[in-house]
Order: sequence, then C-alpha cells, then structure tokens
Amino acid sequence: MELSASILIGKSKRMGRDKALLMLEDQTFIGHLIRELSVCSEVFIASSVDNDYSGYGLKVIRDENRDVGPLEGIRMSLLSASHDRVFICAYDLPFFNREVVFYLNRLIAPDEDVCVFRDNERVHPLCGIYSRQILPVVEKHIAEGRYRLMDLLREVRTKYISFQDSGLPEDILCNINTPEEYRALCDRLGINPDRQEET
Repeated sequence: MELSASILIGKSKRMGRDKALLMLEDQTFIGHLIRELSVCSEVFIASSVDNDYSGYGLKVIRDENRDVGPLEGIRMSLLSASHDRVFICAYDLPFFNREVVFYLNRLIAPDEDVCVFRDNERVHPLCGIYSRQILPVVEKHIAEGRYRLMDLLREVRTKYISFQDSGLPEDILCNINTPEEYRALCDRLGINPDRQEET
C-alpha cells in the first residue's frame, strides 16, 4: 500500500511507565502496532520521549518542538514520510487492526486532507490518514500556540467517517491510559498484569 504509517508515542504520564512497552499477550503494544501497520509500505515511530526503540528496527524521529503534544508528532511525521499520505496511529491501541488502514484508505478522496473516525461521543484524530498538504497549516498552528487537534481538523478538508457504520470491531479504537485500565485489559485477556516491560 503506497502509504506511510507513523506510530505516535507520548509521555504516558497517567500510566507511570511507557505504554508502548506494555505487554499484550506475547508482545508489546508497539510490537502489535508494527505488525498490523506492516501493510503500509513504510512504518516509523514518532516519539516525544527519549526512550530507546531501536530494537524494533524502525526509523525513530523525535519532536523538535517540546511540550506541543500530538500535533508535533503529526508535523514530524509529515516531514519525514516518504509518501504524501501518512496513517497516524496512537501507540496505546491494543486492539488496533490493519483493516482500519484498508477501510480509511478506500474512503479518503484525492481532494481531502484528513480522514478520521467519529463515533457518538467524539472524534478520533490519532487513528487516521493525514496528507502532507496540511503541513503549512500544522506549522502555523504550532507557531501560534494552538495545539488542539480539533482546531486543525476544522481548518483543513477533513472527512469524518461514522465508526458505528464501519462494521469494524467495537473495541478497535479503545486506548489504555491508566494502570487500572491496563489491569482490566489483562484480566479480560487472562494474562499477568504484573509482567515487566520488555527490555
């Protein structure tokens, strides 16, 4: 698929340890995402932290503007990608499936800049396709101190896809933020939540 994919890694403040390295059955969260995103012709990591992800064999890019949040990760991804369109994926989606990539890639039109899901509660900006054409708008927002992703989506040509109508599994966009949520996930899967991070 002629599409780049970027895994955005944040600071995991509420978890208290790197969510990318939490175990999901036999692999880490990030290992699971790398496998599912391998349908793209390029996969790399965009990280706002200095942790070492070299063991995964992917290019790792770091934020140039600190404390901006995901908007900076999107900027760095668009700057670094080999393709004009990049699938942006948060690092804390344990049930993410490659079918999401195929689905959104089929639906985004040539004249659209962004394609993301919307459900009954909210928009999901960290699981979608972004065009390099919006890079000047992203940089403008950062220069103005406007870091909210919804502000960006309102200013560019964004297609919102109803998640309820997609037919995809209900938990595919579920993210894990706290130790309690991780423990509940482990209980659900029947694995040991006290297993240490992969080294």
